[in-house]
Amino acid sequence: MTERIIAMKIRLTRFFLFCFIWPLVFPSAGFCAAGKIKIVATSSTLASIAEEITDRKADIYFIAAPKRDIHFIAPTPKDVMKLKEADVFIHAGLDLEAWRDPLLNAVGRLDFMWPAGEKQIDVSKGISLLEVPETLSRAQGDIHVYGNPHYWMDPENAKIIARNIAEKLAALYPEDQEWFLRNAETFSRKIDGRLASWSREMVPYHGSPVVVYHASWSYFAERFGLVIAGELELKPGIPPAPKHISELVASMKEKHVRVIITEPYRERRTPDRIAKETGARVLTLTQSVGAFKEAQDYLSMLDYDLTKVAEGVKAGRETP
Repeated sequence: MTERIIAMKIRLTRFFLFCFIWPLVFPSAGFCAAGKIKIVATSSTLASIAEEITDRKADIYFIAAPKRDIHFIAPTPKDVMKLKEADVFIHAGLDLEAWRDPLLNAVGRLDFMWPAGEKQIDVSKGISLLEVPETLSRAQGDIHVYGNPHYWMDPENAKIIARNIAEKLAALYPEDQEWFLRNAETFSRKIDGRLASWSREMVPYHGSPVVVYHASWSYFAERFGLVIAGELELKPGIPPAPKHISELVASMKEKHVRVIITEPYRERRTPDRIAKETGARVLTLTQSVGAFKEAQDYLSMLDYDLTKVAEGVKAGRETP
């Protein structure tokens, strides 16, 4: 069991101690937008896509802060109150959000429970998952049972997410069915337009090797023609070890890998050290809307990431 999992368990224990006291101290900590659908989403990215679908018809709250690791979130008593009062719960499904079940147990809403709750929206429905394990073992690290859950980093999958949200909201609120479905189509057309542009811009960088800190960029890499040449983690969730780092550095030099992709919440000492030894550049990208001021919605988030990658790969090619 990794230190991060132990720390998450400690935070969840504290969370359970306080979650039932909070309503007594702050009884009005819930939603305040009268007449709107009250939605809670697990992440800022899902909240952003939900906003595209609902427009002005919903008040949307998200749980995981944009610069936190979505795997290891400790929900707060405020999160419990928001979810207790919500009309709809939107989540990533699968086993990405290990904290989701403890949160729902504290909330006590059967209609939000996965997979059968009638007021929960599992946005992973219909998505073709990558890296589905053939066998399961703790020796493989913190492996995801259903496959790689970072599917929203492929904009084609964002269209599926939007459709899942729209169709479920249309079923729950048939009087606004046309509104939700039309907004989903509008969002899909926006993605189609930007995807054509992104794809053209990334053509010069197809086949470029990159190293990632964690195996969370597979969908992004596959969509935009990048080749993942290694990971800083020896196995998912297992911190970088000296022997592995040494082997990774040798491999990067041999394959001329000049880009390392990491996220805002990860330690920088290891990637910076590897970059110094290999001449690579460390790019801090994001999978969460709002992590940077340039990434205030789903489309601008991908704009930000792709711009950074293009700049990094280009600079790496110009370095001897």
